[in-house]
Amino acid sequence: MNTKRSLTATNLAVYQHLNCDLYIHNVYHGAVASAANPGSGSASPSELAKAQYKRGLDWESSLYTWLDESNLLLKVPSLPSDGETLLENIFADDRKHFFVTGLTFLPPQAKLSKKFEAAGTTPLTFGLAKPDLLEIKRTTDGIEWRVIDAKASRNVKSSHHIQIYFYTLCLNHLLQPPNFRGQDTAGIWLPPKDGFHENSPEFEDIKSISMSLLAPPLDALIFRILPKVIGQPHNDVKWHLNPLCHGCKYEPDCKQKTLDNGELGNIPNVSIDDARALKELLRMSHASSRTNTNLKHLTDIEDLHNVIANRPKLEHVAKLSPSVVKKAKQVLALPKKIKSGETMQSPIVEAARSRKTQIIPRRNYTCPRQEDIAVFISIVKDPASANGGGDYFQVISYSSKSHIRIPSSIIASDVDFLPRLAKLIRTIESSGCTSQFYVWSYPEQALLQTYIINTALTSSVDDVDIRLCIGALSQGASLLQTTFQPLLLSGALMAFLGKGRKLKVEYQKCLGRLGLSIEGTVDMLKKRLEAKLKELQDDTATHVTMDDEERKQGFGQLPRVVVLKKEVERQLALPIAGYWDLPECHLELLGGSGGVCPDDEEIFSAFRKDDQSSSVDELVSKRISCMFDVLNKLRSRAVSAAGHSLFVNNAKRISTRFMDFCRQEEIRKLFFMQQFEVLAKLTELWQSRIDGCPEAPSLKYVGTKTGRQGTEHVFRIISGTVDVPAADKDRAFYDKLLVLDSLESLTDEDAADKLPVEALFDDLGVSGLVFPLNRWTKAAWLRQDKRVQQELVVADLRNVYTDPTSTGTMVALRSWGTNNTTFVQGAIYRLSPRLVDFNTTKILSALFEIDMDWEYSLEELKESRGNSYPHAFIPFVQLILNPNSLGKTDQADAFLKTENQIQSLFRQLRALKNDVAGSLVLKNSQHRATQRILTNRLSVIWGPPASQELAKPIQSRCRYSA
Repeated sequence: MNTKRSLTATNLAVYQHLNCDLYIHNVYHGAVASAANPGSGSASPSELAKAQYKRGLDWESSLYTWLDESNLLLKVPSLPSDGETLLENIFADDRKHFFVTGLTFLPPQAKLSKKFEAAGTTPLTFGLAKPDLLEIKRTTDGIEWRVIDAKASRNVKSSHHIQIYFYTLCLNHLLQPPNFRGQDTAGIWLPPKDGFHENSPEFEDIKSISMSLLAPPLDALIFRILPKVIGQPHNDVKWHLNPLCHGCKYEPDCKQKTLDNGELGNIPNVSIDDARALKELLRMSHASSRTNTNLKHLTDIEDLHNVIANRPKLEHVAKLSPSVVKKAKQVLALPKKIKSGETMQSPIVEAARSRKTQIIPRRNYTCPRQEDIAVFISIVKDPASANGGGDYFQVISYSSKSHIRIPSSIIASDVDFLPRLAKLIRTIESSGCTSQFYVWSYPEQALLQTYIINTALTSSVDDVDIRLCIGALSQGASLLQTTFQPLLLSGALMAFLGKGRKLKVEYQKCLGRLGLSIEGTVDMLKKRLEAKLKELQDDTATHVTMDDEERKQGFGQLPRVVVLKKEVERQLALPIAGYWDLPECHLELLGGSGGVCPDDEEIFSAFRKDDQSSSVDELVSKRISCMFDVLNKLRSRAVSAAGHSLFVNNAKRISTRFMDFCRQEEIRKLFFMQQFEVLAKLTELWQSRIDGCPEAPSLKYVGTKTGRQGTEHVFRIISGTVDVPAADKDRAFYDKLLVLDSLESLTDEDAADKLPVEALFDDLGVSGLVFPLNRWTKAAWLRQDKRVQQELVVADLRNVYTDPTSTGTMVALRSWGTNNTTFVQGAIYRLSPRLVDFNTTKILSALFEIDMDWEYSLEELKESRGNSYPHAFIPFVQLILNPNSLGKTDQADAFLKTENQIQSLFRQLRALKNDVAGSLVLKNSQHRATQRILTNRLSVIWGPPASQELAKPIQSRCRYSA
């Protein structure tokens, strides 16, 4: 130990990020990290850490340069200053609005000590404070100020909040009235969403938060909680080894203690919240025991083993706190069903006890059992670069079948990766072989998706290549091709056919886009189109005729890109303390036989060295080889006790089929992205449902009552949170799914193999229907899976409230289903969201019609004028391609003059008691809308349907034009 005994705002932010009492205790008391490990605090920062730090510095530099060029920056010497010195600097500047940078000050220790004493705790000492910016505004009441911190992250975090709150807290004592007046807010200045390298900062990117909102929790943390934590003996401080510890200078010491003492951190990837739940399980188990002899001599891991093996005790704790046991079962992968008399064990706990890898015996629907061609993608991302996706890509394919010719490998930058990837996909598609794409981690998957989408929106890459890659690799693409597109296309065609009589050329254009014959009379064309509509509607319904096993294999469980790390976590319990990544996983599964797997730091260091480009190629190639080794080991080890593979599905042939019938480039992009916006929501729902909706709130049924709009069922919230419905809610959307979630529902022989019933729910089939369904719309529900109809109801939240006659929070809801559900008193139910979408089909139908009008107008212009305009004078397309052409009209001044004269006349007549003229006098909002309409070629006004607020300005425009 040394005698540091002080904290900075940065220390507080790191504490918030790590959520670790031991970190803040060590920092304050000056604990020295072990020097025995190269990862200790004495080592220089890693290349990845340097790149992330450089990104932050680049953003600050870009921001300061922009403020300086905008004459909004005041630089002061970075020396400790007091309020008087800062006041002199500000008074010497006559600008009304500017930002101060370089501000450095010592916290007002005496004033802060009084707050500690008021809280009844020992005062802590704080070091120098250095906020990035101090915003200054001169007002008639004096000088207003607030703290602004520049952060290069995508979102504001709690660690950012504690920094700006601490700075504001100190400055409130240094910058006092009457000369200064602090605002109630402080802000985090984030980079532009499209990157700060190409875009200038904007004031809209300052994310403000109220200091009075932050004060209660952060005052309690700083003045009550931290002094108690820091004042504890070192051995009494709470801590838990987990993935957040990566990069902490104290991590090596904590890891060794975890191994020596049998702490919960021996189980990898257990979050702090999960660890608290396991600790609570142990505490409740001890409290329910008649004797606690020898418990102090047990490690946490041994204690967990004993609690799990004691089924009566576990069931007793489950009755006392169902949420704790439910969370523990999820974390420890406890079996849902075991034979009578059999001892329950957690493979995760047993792996930590035995220091040997254990199999988690559950079926897997999201990774194939085998494929002809396995394609592995590895991506390197420089945190300091401007790219939203990756900066370096390598793709290698493997096949266990010697007669299959595998595609060539790819090594590419972000500039040329997508065309080469499209070529590889075409090669695999033409071979007719089954295939599966793999990445290692979720961040890598997100980088790939972001890269493809960004390329689709901003790149000049061939649209055909872009659509091919999206169709082959984007999450949800299989569902889009088999279910969603037939549904939306049938809706678009129904809208097209329902809008009055059509010209022959319109039918021909529509049929041509669908790849159908355009020959014949109008009646023949219409019948051909109606037949296609029926075919699409039939395609939409075909999936409902599948049996349960077909659904398991066809509902999209096999993602286009498998995240291999997630599959390993799902099937294997590795005896690695804290957390693990590919190198640790590879070493555990293959020992030394597979060689050494390079880690991310080694690869990134090679990537940053431009003169050693071959080195990064070799390292990434080795990384991909290790991924392939891990996949093979995973498949060979993930087998049941009877020797059957736990992987259910075989890989499929790659499919890039995509129905795309918009011709105008911008409309096609909008059409495309609108679909994937919905698919992103569906993918999120699916990922939660396949695991049984682990984050869904649990509700205990209490009873039924008569509410304002009929029968309402009342539940008590056992775990999780439920949002309070809007007070002015006038329509029931039934946007939740309600399913029995009790141990009794899992006692049948097939429970462990069954998909959660929510995973079988077809959101799209009923997403645009109003519940309760009537006799015309009920048919869509009857096309749902039989289990859905029997075990699931849709629910609409009516109220969330605290009942004074009972403990806890209550939920009142209405339900609808076809299974004549009788809720069981005291039973536990889970509540999860469903997709409600009334607009997508309408939007796509409108885009389709606009695109048809555009093509028709384009051809007419060519015939009549000999040339054409890209937008063909279709307003929506014109607004995208040339928005200025729809701006101010040449007659704007004349129209405004006429409008003023007419309104003046109406006001005079109203003063003479002319009620008819008085009704034509516009309100202020209507007047502004009318002026907007009169001065621009195109105006957008919104309001309630059939609103007079909208009708008057439009009618007025017609009168003025006349």
